[in-house]
Order: sequence, then C-alpha cells, then structure tokens
Amino acid sequence: MRFPLSILAVCILLLTLYGCSLPKIIFLNDPLSPAEHDNLGRIYESQEKFDLAVQQYKAALKQDPKSLSSLLLLGDLSFRTKNYPEAESSYAKAIKLQPENGDIYNNLCWVYLEQNVELGKAGELIEKAMTTTPEHRAYYLDTKGMVLLRRGNAPESIIAFNEALELLPKDNAAYLVEAYTHLAEAYRAAGDPLNADKAEQAAERYRTRK
Repeated sequence: MRFPLSILAVCILLLTLYGCSLPKIIFLNDPLSPAEHDNLGRIYESQEKFDLAVQQYKAALKQDPKSLSSLLLLGDLSFRTKNYPEAESSYAKAIKLQPENGDIYNNLCWVYLEQNVELGKAGELIEKAMTTTPEHRAYYLDTKGMVLLRRGNAPESIIAFNEALELLPKDNAAYLVEAYTHLAEAYRAAGDPLNADKAEQAAERYRTRK
C-alpha cells in the first residue's frame, strides 16, 4: 500500500526524532464504557488482583458517578478487603440512588458491625432494610441479632437469631452455618454454654454439607 507523501514525511521525522520506535499514544478519552470497566474489574477480582479491580470500578465511576453497579462492586470489594471507609462511602451513595433496596442498608450495617462502631445507626439501617425489602427478612434478622449482641442485649439477639433460623431456607448451608455460629456466640454471651454448644454442633452439621 502506498502512503501519501505527507504521512511518509511525518513518519520519517518521528523515526528520526525517536529512533526505531514511535512514541506511546496517549488516549485523551477513555476507550471503555462503565460497564466494560465493571466487567474488567470482576475479572481482576476473580484473579484476586484487588488493586486493579478497584481501579476499574473507580474508572467506571469517573465516567458515571451514578453507576449503581459500579458503586456496589466497589463497596463489596472494599468491604471484603477491609477498606471500610471506602465501603461506607460507596454504600451510602448507592442508597441515595436506590433507596428501595434493603440489601444495601444491610450491607452498610455490616460495615459498622465489622468495626463495632455506629451501632445505633446500624440498628436503624437494619430496621429500614426489613421495612424496605421484607422478603429478605430472614437474612436481615441475622444482621439484627448481631446488632443487638454488639449492643449488649444477648437475650433479644437470641430471639432474633432463632427467628432467622426458622425462616432461612434449609438448603442454604452457608447462611445456616453463619446464623448458628452467631447464635452460639449469643448464648455464650448470655451465660448459656449448653445451648451454645448445641448451636455450634448445628453449625458444624451444616458446614459439612457445604
């Protein structure tokens, strides 16, 4: 293929200035869409390249600060890697975008539970979750139990955990293990080692089914 003389002249000049390799091209516009950044971030996350995943989610949000999926992905990964300030910020922004989603209130509640801070606010969040998305009440009751336990109310937390266990689907071993483990912790806090042991044994039975 023949090149126009003007392009050939530019190429010769660039080769003269930079040697055998051309200078790197600088893209002034992001070539990926927010959804593509999210997908790439998920790939990095599956490879446990968490820093690169965060970069992708933040790149998506730079393009679209109101991308709910990007906020949730960033919030979930930040929680997973114990970057709680980032998780809190992401979930709080996500709630403003989708206030009818109880799962986000639940997730933000767990950010506070993991740090044992803002327990009053955590209690308000989980009550809001149950009101907003009542069909997920079984899962939220486990979170409520943890809020009550952290606030020093072991008897009420035992009630919440037992109610959660009545409602949780019996084919979801992972959730049952978690709920029974929390129940055991509550019984021990209440000074009831016998029932604590029984709860731990139940957790172990479901753990072997996972």
